[in-house]
Amino acid sequence: MKKYLKILLLLLVPLLGRAQQHLPDTIIQAIKTASNDSLRYKANHDASLYFEEINKDSALYYNEKCLSLSEKDQKKLVTARCLASKGYFLTGKGQYAEALKNLLQAFAITQDPVNASNSWFTGNGWYTGRSYSPEQTRLFVLALTHHMYAILMRSTHNTQQEIFHFAEARRIATLINNKPRVMLADMNLGGAYVSVNKTDSAMIFLNEAKEMTLRIGPKKYLGFILMDLGDIAQKKGDATGEKNYYYEGVSSATEQRNQTTLTWLYLRLTDVYVREKQKDSSLYFAKKAFQSFSTLGISAGETLNIGTAYQKLCDSYKLRGQTDSAYKYACLALAAKDKVNNIQIENLAQFQSLSLKEQLRLQNLEKEKVLYQSRVRTYASLAGLVVFLIVAVILYRNNRQKHKANIVLESTLADLRSTQTQLIQSEKMASLGELTAGIAHEIQNPLNFVNNFSEVNREMLEELKAESTKPKAERDEQLETGLINDLIDNEQKITHHGKRADAIVKGMLQHSQSGSGAKEPTDINALSDEYLRLSYHGLRAKDKEFNAELVTNFNERLPKINVIPQDIGRVLLNLFNNAFYAVNQKSKTGGAGYKPEVSVTTSLENGQVVIKVKDNGIGIPDAIKEKIMQPFFTTKPTGEGTGLGLSLTYDMVVKGHDGTIQVNSVEGEGSEFIIQLPIS
Repeated sequence: MKKYLKILLLLLVPLLGRAQQHLPDTIIQAIKTASNDSLRYKANHDASLYFEEINKDSALYYNEKCLSLSEKDQKKLVTARCLASKGYFLTGKGQYAEALKNLLQAFAITQDPVNASNSWFTGNGWYTGRSYSPEQTRLFVLALTHHMYAILMRSTHNTQQEIFHFAEARRIATLINNKPRVMLADMNLGGAYVSVNKTDSAMIFLNEAKEMTLRIGPKKYLGFILMDLGDIAQKKGDATGEKNYYYEGVSSATEQRNQTTLTWLYLRLTDVYVREKQKDSSLYFAKKAFQSFSTLGISAGETLNIGTAYQKLCDSYKLRGQTDSAYKYACLALAAKDKVNNIQIENLAQFQSLSLKEQLRLQNLEKEKVLYQSRVRTYASLAGLVVFLIVAVILYRNNRQKHKANIVLESTLADLRSTQTQLIQSEKMASLGELTAGIAHEIQNPLNFVNNFSEVNREMLEELKAESTKPKAERDEQLETGLINDLIDNEQKITHHGKRADAIVKGMLQHSQSGSGAKEPTDINALSDEYLRLSYHGLRAKDKEFNAELVTNFNERLPKINVIPQDIGRVLLNLFNNAFYAVNQKSKTGGAGYKPEVSVTTSLENGQVVIKVKDNGIGIPDAIKEKIMQPFFTTKPTGEGTGLGLSLTYDMVVKGHDGTIQVNSVEGEGSEFIIQLPIS
């Protein structure tokens, strides 16, 4: 252990000298003397790369300068490069929605071959790592964009998409023979497989990445590779190998100025020595990890955040028996993690609300479909009139049997009404069942807070109890007062989150009730957003592998309108359930490139509130499009649908609220349901 500490202290001396994190003189001089935008971009790009793993804020600052220069000179491929890097830096700061927006813009540019020659640096080795043709340069930036997108997927817990995009980045890098990018893809694929406990696959990619790094460079991320190899050793119970890898990683990360990797390694070494009950070593590395956060500038990372550092300090002081310090850092960790969790919830919500592609709407085609539907309804009305006349003639000719027939018909009608009532109630209960899984997901967060604060209170009460049993001369009244105040604060938080859980349960009970039929002012945006999420989480609870992009485009100026909330909630739930069913069916046959998406849009048009629910699923064939609103008609397999969902939806919108509902659909491409509700 002393040998390791001596080596580590020698390695940290250069790092302490770099605490100010100034740019190298060569880069500063290049920025000052750049005579044109091309040279200015190169100088600022070098500055951003220098700070990439030292300080995210500084790296983002110079990248923004690069972005401004490329946009000013309309160099689209260079702009895409800057947008991809910006997405990476924003991901590191926990700003997932903004990161996704920038990465989607980068994809839009790099996936268009027209932009291949729209760059300053086609053929310049410093930009791509080697001399490339215009098309190869475009593919290089596309591989980079896939790589940064995969990092975003990792941060948002989408491991399947993470592995897919790292693999795609590796494929493109192999195609253009860019070894450094292949190495980076191998490194991250290894890390992804470590996270899902596929250590054999992880070892293959990590060893390949390590060999390429040592042979051709760059060595900037060698420490990260060694850290993942140490994680594998830990999973296999090889404590010596784990420690050796971590110390090698510290050596490399220090040499390469990779502060991000260095911070991760400090955290891991803290855990190692806590497990080994090495008091001094665990506290030493916990303090080093804490110092690294001020350098990195990461404020909202889910795992790499200041709350993690506080927790490591708490664990180390607890090992030393210094309960006061342990308690201090435990409280700081709880507060920091609570703040980070709140930011994470907001960021993830924004991330889920961002669209992956533009909505395509053809207004002329929509008008033609409206006219077509109007004609079809007219023909249906005429056909109904003819049928009515035929029935009247038959009844007239069979007047003698009228009484007997009426009795039979009344009996049959009563049976049908009873059956219809049962089916409608069954449909309502089915919708409630769909909500249950979503409600469980929504209620989990406040329950977690209640449990956490209750556990903290229990520990403080035990400490207060221990203090109260001491002789009066030895009791710390200030400590007792502090503990009592903390208990009061925590109880208030428990009450707050308990009320939040209560509100969720009351909302579920309101949905399950038949309702009084009274209309009340309702926020359509909030209602739509709530049922979209509940429907999605309900399906996710039944099928863990299902994923879809949720897109909301709400008119923020939409007024509240008088509706029956329970009825409109059931309408929205039916439409969302059908949309998720459609995209889920298509995802089974749509191939790897298919990305399920369900969107909801609200607007104000001609004095009416318009709600549009759209999906890119299997669509509705023209042959059955006019039948979907009929009772008992369903396209789902037996046992998966009653055929009453859209029929009830039509009745509640048209008959219950004097509104309209129409459907636009192209088989194989998707469907869109449009609801119009009067404001007054």
